[in-house]
Amino acid sequence: MPESGGDSQVPMKTVNAFPLTVFCAQIGFPGNESSPEQKKSGMIDQILAMRDATDPPQSPAAWTGDVRGFEFLHNEPTFKPLFDAFEGMTERYLEAMGLDADQLNLYFTRSWAVVSGAGERVNRHAHIQSHISLIYYLQKPRTAGRIAFLHPSPPNEFAPGLFESKMNSLFKGPRDEANSNNLIVDIQEGDLLIFPSRTEHATEPHDSTEPRISISADIMVTLKDSTEHEFLLPDPVRWRKMGD
Repeated sequence: MPESGGDSQVPMKTVNAFPLTVFCAQIGFPGNESSPEQKKSGMIDQILAMRDATDPPQSPAAWTGDVRGFEFLHNEPTFKPLFDAFEGMTERYLEAMGLDADQLNLYFTRSWAVVSGAGERVNRHAHIQSHISLIYYLQKPRTAGRIAFLHPSPPNEFAPGLFESKMNSLFKGPRDEANSNNLIVDIQEGDLLIFPSRTEHATEPHDSTEPRISISADIMVTLKDSTEHEFLLPDPVRWRKMGD
């Protein structure tokens, strides 16, 4: 190789291939109904009642309703204003991906609350049983922990382990999405995040005495007309349960 190590005057551009797109929107508390704060408080009270009706999680894990029998919030009338808003925003997410949402049917399959107390967190995981996932922050103190999206095998990591935090001394400046295996998103109360379900994610420890309350949902995408399309499921109305 040339001793110069490259000519700094030669123009060079970078091409970022195969990016992960996380859709983030500040939707606040949706709905045109009267007494929105009262309705929001009612949702929070109902979620806290769910938490209090079950055994507490093993510290430092946050309480998650999906493994405690509270996994279908989309069927609860109290939460209808939220899920109506989620539907519209999910269609916008598909449009941002260049897809024609009119050819697709979307189904909420599971939805649940997550309650994080002081010092609690959600460990690294993915929702591999669905296609699209979302997280809505119903209550989030300003000092609450952020969310991290993680990549198990970053495309730019040419040597295994190079992008781990313990290798920071090898880098000249701040790390970003091009040379990191994680992306930290600083979310606010009322934010909605939408992303592919297989994306690994986790939260930082919660550092407030006021609980952080979020609502997660999993979505399956099916084809209205599966003719000549192989890689998405046909709509469940075409399915047949064995034994029937």
